[in-house]
Amino acid sequence: MKKGIEKRHLGSWGEERAAEFLRRKGYKVLERNFRCPAGEVDIVAWEKGVLVFVEVKTRRGLAYGYPSEAVTPAKRKRLQRIAEHYIRRRGIGQEIPV
Repeated sequence: MKKGIEKRHLGSWGEERAAEFLRRKGYKVLERNFRCPAGEVDIVAWEKGVLVFVEVKTRRGLAYGYPSEAVTPAKRKRLQRIAEHYIRRRGIGQEIPV
């Protein structure tokens, strides 16, 4: 039980650091933990006309591999479906998020 709580805490900490990083780089964080029938994405951000979907992978070390290795082709496909849901739900293309 304690291990699960620690893992969620580490994940939340990593998501907050990622959101701060994006803001410092000029991105506007539109949403955190967006959920839809296709799944969940950690951060949705906007910068210079580009909508960005961010999956945050926080690790304490490399014992489980590089974070980028955790984003499998199946997860990329799921992320694409989530992005499609977000765009439809928010009516993007009809208006630009502010």
